Amino acid sequence: MRSIDVFVDLSLVTAGVPEAMARLESTESLGAVAERLFCAAPRRRFSAPGERRHGAWRVLETGPVEACRRAMSAAAAAERPLLVLPADIEPGCDAVGVLLAAFDDDPMIGFTAPRLTGASGDGLAALDDGGDRELGELPRRLLAELPPSYLLADAPARCVLIRSDILANFGPLDQRFVSVAGALWEYIGRARRCGFRTLVCNRAIVTGTSRGSRRPSCTTSLRDLPRRDQILLRESLPDAERAYHEFGTGSVASTETRLARALPRAYGAPPSLLLDVRNIGPSVNGTATAALGIARGLQKLGAEWEVALLARPEACTVHLLEDGFPDWRVYTSLPERQFTVALRLSQPWHVDELIELHSLAAYNVYLFLDTISWDVTYPAPRRLDGTWRFLADHADGLVFISDFTRDRFIRRFPAGAAVPSLVSRLSFDAADYLHPGVRVARRRRGPIFVVGNAYDHKDVARTIELLTVAFPFEPIVALGPAPAPTPRVTVFESGTLSELELHRLYADARAVVFPSFYEGFGLPIVTTLSYGGTLLARRSALLSEIAGECRPHRGRIVPFARREEMVELLGRLLHGECVSELPLGTALSAGKPKSWRDVAALIMTFVADLSSDLSRCRWRSRDNTIQQLLAARADVAPAGPMALT
Repeated sequence: MRSIDVFVDLSLVTAGVPEAMARLESTESLGAVAERLFCAAPRRRFSAPGERRHGAWRVLETGPVEACRRAMSAAAAAERPLLVLPADIEPGCDAVGVLLAAFDDDPMIGFTAPRLTGASGDGLAALDDGGDRELGELPRRLLAELPPSYLLADAPARCVLIRSDILANFGPLDQRFVSVAGALWEYIGRARRCGFRTLVCNRAIVTGTSRGSRRPSCTTSLRDLPRRDQILLRESLPDAERAYHEFGTGSVASTETRLARALPRAYGAPPSLLLDVRNIGPSVNGTATAALGIARGLQKLGAEWEVALLARPEACTVHLLEDGFPDWRVYTSLPERQFTVALRLSQPWHVDELIELHSLAAYNVYLFLDTISWDVTYPAPRRLDGTWRFLADHADGLVFISDFTRDRFIRRFPAGAAVPSLVSRLSFDAADYLHPGVRVARRRRGPIFVVGNAYDHKDVARTIELLTVAFPFEPIVALGPAPAPTPRVTVFESGTLSELELHRLYADARAVVFPSFYEGFGLPIVTTLSYGGTLLARRSALLSEIAGECRPHRGRIVPFARREEMVELLGRLLHGECVSELPLGTALSAGKPKSWRDVAALIMTFVADLSSDLSRCRWRSRDNTIQQLLAARADVAPAGPMALT
């Protein structure tokens, strides 16, 4: 092994200096590889700058920056690499050997740096202070998921080996800096601007003796530098922010903490789950019912996961999420911490949503309600096809609320067949749908209730027209497009009624008409049956699938194929005549419909199995594609002011 010179900054050490020097010059540490050892003496009043010997050490009785400068000049003259380290790091010969060997791989590697142990000594220190700052240190198990090294720019490593060619060509440290860390950062950046990069060697592990820091780091952050050095660094390296975020440790630190969150058992923490419910608005609709039903089921389940909600502020207020989930953290903006799994409780609408969830968890799972927006096209957000193709290529897991929805998705996006998936229908338990403030009368004297909204596939407008003509004296209430065609018809915009008012309509209606051509599940079906009502619904594969899971002898479903048939069947019902009904409960194995708690348990079993093996996670390919997407969007405008953290 080639010999090196070593510089250690002991200027801030107040006690135990001889012991520290003895450990470093031992053969177990640097004694077998270090030709000369320099150190900056502990801070004191010097009568005159000088040099004295202490065993194998040359003690430089001057400021630390000047002492490091002298060590660099001596190493350059001897054509030896120089290892620079603070007092609390004690490298071994094996790690130094890895750092030295890395220079042979690429002549443009100017600096090599090891990984440091964490505060406990068993884990790893974070690469820098970015990423998830709630993680005190990273698990050693993480090394199996990392590449052997990172080729980075401006990695202000606390322990760094400098190539001899760099020492010979880039002159001394800038003595205007008051800290070695600040001066080295500027020096590394100066060399980088000439093409020389820093290689962080993930297989070279060095012990850090300091145990006081809550979150030890392998690098020095800008805010840890003296104020004078921060200002000088900004002036000397105007491109430092770009180098840090795009090419430096800032570009990989968040990936490391995200992967650490995917390995919770490696550091004794419970797995964590982020439920993304940002698609819930301030009104009550099918999306809100499904997402909040699953969340409440998970709450009742009491799973051994750390759970948090991500919601829009208005939905948080209207749906009382913080009161309803007191044991969960509720975020109304993207959290700074990361999670084991991010589960979006509805399909995504924009690629940005997929990018955001990727940044928050290694495992990304999506609940898929239906493909209606893609099929009808006119309400679909721009580029929805590309968004869902990205989803099919890169999601870690998909949960569909019916076989019907899964079949539609796979038919349209064949790549989705390769994604681990689960069909978990929503709750069929009447107790999950009955409102405590609503009573069901023995004889229903309410209106005909037409359920839908303003979208064309709900077919509400045409249905109202036919019913108005066929039953001119029957009161009709509809959720759908306004205005009402006659005074006996009341039309409400979907989402404007309170939950109590909506459930009273289900409970009192003489019949509920659900004329929709296309659904992913059909919550009005289950809600009507929960109140023991009669539902007229368009015949479809989905209707048969849902009917098979409903409890028999509680309400009835009357299917129809055409609008005219619906009118005929409704007339017979209003006159008490017999009609053909769809059989209920044919798919119930145990005779008991699933509740929201059962649905949550099924989904959590799927999520737990999915996240048990990181090798099956798609985070690497997803990350590569996202970086390419971001590059395509890159703004060519000059970078803004430096704001390193």
